[in-house]
Amino acid sequence: MAASIAKLPLAEKTARAARKSRRQHKADRRQMFAAAGIGVVASTLTALSLTHLAHGISIVTSAPAWKSWAMAIGIDLGFVALEGAQLTSTSEKLRREVIKYTKPAIIGTLTGSAVIESTFVAARRAAFRAARLKTFEP
Repeated sequence: MAASIAKLPLAEKTARAARKSRRQHKADRRQMFAAAGIGVVASTLTALSLTHLAHGISIVTSAPAWKSWAMAIGIDLGFVALEGAQLTSTSEKLRREVIKYTKPAIIGTLTGSAVIESTFVAARRAAFRAARLKTFEP
């Protein structure tokens, strides 16, 4: 019994296919740079959110700074994980099931975070007003 080997012909790239791949390469590079830009903006906003949230938590709870930062990191990373769970759903059925649980959690996280951050801003504004009033007292 002898085995026979057949060589399949290689598909040659046509000029049109080469142009399409160059176009696709450019589109992929644009998408990569756009994603990097979005990542930089998201990282900056997350850092700002962490700062405000940690200070707000320390004002509301009188907790030490390291505990406030740990709580702020936990809240923000929990939000990122919930969003990631929605983005990585493999099917529409699974996505609907995941959203049923993540949507209320995201709304609660954003609401609680906004309340705590606004507490920080209000306390900052009150301290600024008090300092301004002391400056102008006779």
